[in-house]
Amino acid sequence: MKKVLIITYYWPPAGGPGVQRVLKFVKYLPELGWQPLVLTVKKGEYPAIDETLAKNIPPECKVFKTNIFEPSDLYKRFLGMDDKAKIPTAVLADNNPGLKKQIANLIRLNFFIPDAKIGWKKFAVEEGLKIIETEKPDLIFSSSPPPTVHLIAKKLAAKTNLKWVADFRDPWTDIHYYEKQPRLFFAKYLDRKYERQVLDKADKVTCISRLDIELDFGKKTDVSKCVNIPNGYDEEDFSDIELENTQTEQFTLLHLGAVNKERNPVKLFNAVKSLVERGIINNNNFRIIFIGKVEQDIHDTIKKIGIVNVVEFINYLPHHKALSFAAGKATALLLLVTQSQKNRRILPGKTFEYMRFGKPVIVLGPEDGEVARIISETDTGIVIDYLNEDKIKDTLEKLLLQWKEKKISYESNMNKVEKYSRKKLTKQLVNVFEEIIK
Repeated sequence: MKKVLIITYYWPPAGGPGVQRVLKFVKYLPELGWQPLVLTVKKGEYPAIDETLAKNIPPECKVFKTNIFEPSDLYKRFLGMDDKAKIPTAVLADNNPGLKKQIANLIRLNFFIPDAKIGWKKFAVEEGLKIIETEKPDLIFSSSPPPTVHLIAKKLAAKTNLKWVADFRDPWTDIHYYEKQPRLFFAKYLDRKYERQVLDKADKVTCISRLDIELDFGKKTDVSKCVNIPNGYDEEDFSDIELENTQTEQFTLLHLGAVNKERNPVKLFNAVKSLVERGIINNNNFRIIFIGKVEQDIHDTIKKIGIVNVVEFINYLPHHKALSFAAGKATALLLLVTQSQKNRRILPGKTFEYMRFGKPVIVLGPEDGEVARIISETDTGIVIDYLNEDKIKDTLEKLLLQWKEKKISYESNMNKVEKYSRKKLTKQLVNVFEEIIK
């Protein structure tokens, strides 16, 4: 069995979307002839904890954990946060931070290059060299964010002459939250320099979105080394979930995952308010349910618009429980794409699990983006621009009528969706591995 050294910051017990991609690759690699060797941190700063995800780790996988210097403790103390509080993953996306947060973010953006996990590099390189000496892997695979993982992999590849695949779950210097952030010239220069070195030195570059290649990485390096391997869904996650979509008691529009102010669906809430005023929606027949951490801005918007009685919030649920809840309660699923100038490229991981449910998906985001392409290709829902309140309202009204008449289509279109199964996507990754070690 061939071996691959996988460098990732996010690893169980980390919860949330950041851990899913690498974890599912690791789960299926042994079936395809590859033993995963995972290099990660002992105590990471994770936005959520989900102990149940560890069951995905196959017995063939060896996990190596190192120390890390995390500035998160200093950040929390400076802002007066509780030691056990979680730092949001999109903390840099806050458009209206207080003075203390502005100072903290300024330091992070300009003095921790490429990211706040740079304090892991020394520990990871030392441990990585030991792993390579004892385990003799055939290649290296690093998955960001944080981009620090690629600097670690680049160093290890240079010292050992191993082939290396750099995987990008998000863009690097073109990440959307840098759009309006105050970065000094030297910080931007150094960050771009690191990114260019990684793209040049990696033997292959894998990206979640086709547009990441077309609009970004393919212009910065040899486009022939770039491969699109999207996220997906794991069929085993649905094996004991009842997916027969019976009529729900209420029309429930359900959102899985955290929601920050960049994805505040103000026009959706306005549309719901309009339908309430017309008597089409009421507390008995309609619910919007958010499962996961929802920032205060969203709560404030809902209160201001006056639809508190038809919106429900549930704290973070373990991944499988969240899927089970959605299968039983959701009439339709809500997907919110970040509102930014570069959001065409964004492709949330939950997109594929939503499609697997076989329930209508309502996407608020760019109608010419990557999500729109996949939703259209699989015929699993509708994509509406965030600002198109009339279309949002018309879509809700149409679905409500179909629900009342028990005519909502629950066809999963599995023949179009199944190519996004995690097992098939891992096979694509293995093909990349095999190609570069020939």
